[in-house]
Amino acid sequence: MKTKHISRRLRAFAKANEAVSALEYAILVGVVVVGIGAALAAFEDQVTAALTAIGGTVASTNVSGSATITP
Repeated sequence: MKTKHISRRLRAFAKANEAVSALEYAILVGVVVVGIGAALAAFEDQVTAALTAIGGTVASTNVSGSATITP
């Protein structure tokens, strides 16, 4: 009978630790998201310029000379 009691307590302890781990991961994800947002806000002009340059390169790429896929 005592083994069932210990087993039940161990399962409850494991579930409690899983909840704490999930909370820690949620906090970590929140910190990372805030950090990425702050970095994007701080370097907004540079990010915009880089994405504009990439978009211009993609738009000016001549894809008509690419290989054609025939079924």
